[in-house]
Amino acid sequence: MNSIAVCFVCLGNICRSPSAEAVMRDLVEQAKLADRIVIDSAGTGDWHIDDAPDDRVQHAAKKRGYDLSTLCGRQIAAADFARFDLFLVMDDANAAALTSICVPRSIATRSAC
Repeated sequence: MNSIAVCFVCLGNICRSPSAEAVMRDLVEQAKLADRIVIDSAGTGDWHIDDAPDDRVQHAAKKRGYDLSTLCGRQIAAADFARFDLFLVMDDANAAALTSICVPRSIATRSAC
């Protein structure tokens, strides 16, 4: 069976994108598709590499039944354009940033850029 890899992207990878990752992971697990869908998140900036998600986000997520405690911030990398099939970007500014760092060969081989 084919699989798909999805990456949620925001600025620092400590609020919006890890929240989206956690919700998507839960939905995928409920649908029993965890073996077919790879889920991750990243930021376009480098300010929060290896940081835990923001405490306020973790608190809000926990109130809704999502656990973000195992996630940590990372910056999008050139290798991600070959790894992921789909990028879900949280806003226009991060979409522009993602497009600006997309490696040219990815454009020819993937529709991500």
